[in-house]
Amino acid sequence: MTRRKPGQAGAAATLVIVFLPVLLAGVALVIDAGALLTARAQMAAAADMGALAAVQDLDYDLLAEGSIVILEEEAVSDAEAWILANLSHQAFIEPETVVAVVTVLNTENRPANLTCPITGRPVSQPTVCVLVRAVIHLPFLPSLGLVTVEVHADASVVGRP
Repeated sequence: MTRRKPGQAGAAATLVIVFLPVLLAGVALVIDAGALLTARAQMAAAADMGALAAVQDLDYDLLAEGSIVILEEEAVSDAEAWILANLSHQAFIEPETVVAVVTVLNTENRPANLTCPITGRPVSQPTVCVLVRAVIHLPFLPSLGLVTVEVHADASVVGRP
């Protein structure tokens, strides 16, 4: 058995006391980063679903004549409904702060260099562009405040050649 040197009694306890808050802060930061990434992934999935739901609202009379046109009011309504339904019960997302901006771009009678105002992607077919913004609350570090996250998606209708 080894003897302790004088003045070293309790040195391990002192190190634990000094480094334990740093360790706990690091764990809290990792958990909050995971919560933020999870919420962003949920929002991206909801934006994708909203865009895909909206792009299916076609004017079938014009489609029968060979023209692809998205019905704007129905598309906006469907996209918003899908987004809100998918984000209303998600952890970390404040449901009352969810905002969906939906833009429908029908390419008939539009300039050739049309781009989606949300994603910036060039558009050559009828397209629905979606922007979703929400406030995320962090579970362990509320002192960082509420974090606003934005995601975007778009979907296009492509006719058969």
